[in-house]
Amino acid sequence: MTLSVRFITKRFIGEYDQTAESKYKYSTMVDGEQMAFEVLDTRSVNDDCGAREDVLRWADGYVLVYSVVFRKSFELLKEVQKRVEDYRKGAASVPIVILANKADLAHMRQVTREEGQLFAASLGCPFIELSASEDVSDVTEAFHSLCRDIVEYKRRSRTFFGRVLGALGREKVS
Repeated sequence: MTLSVRFITKRFIGEYDQTAESKYKYSTMVDGEQMAFEVLDTRSVNDDCGAREDVLRWADGYVLVYSVVFRKSFELLKEVQKRVEDYRKGAASVPIVILANKADLAHMRQVTREEGQLFAASLGCPFIELSASEDVSDVTEAFHSLCRDIVEYKRRSRTFFGRVLGALGREKVS
């Protein structure tokens, strides 16, 4: 919730209900184009870690977040990513951005930057280490990066399906 609210309002909220899901709508400029965001900020105290089928079906892309000061969040993130991969089988690489939050708490760090970078590299997705409390520009860039990836993903998908459907159409006509 902190990252979503920070992106949309530019304000930092330190305390929030960690069990409630929130859905936000927000429009902003990304690379000179007006973009509409619908952000579903998931929470879960269950084994699904918020990666339920209804959520996975709903999303065009995913911001996967862990805390650098809480190793278990990093391990759970790998499980969430696996759920995304399993659910979206057959789809080209679904847009994902990996965010390592709380970088300002270096003295409490349990997950290294390199671990996060390696995980993101293994998925072929962007990695951003940031502090939601300190720099709104990093949070904004994370969401904008995901937006760019979603637009490109949809562009490639349309092109691919256009070629396939076009080829099928030509075969029927011949």
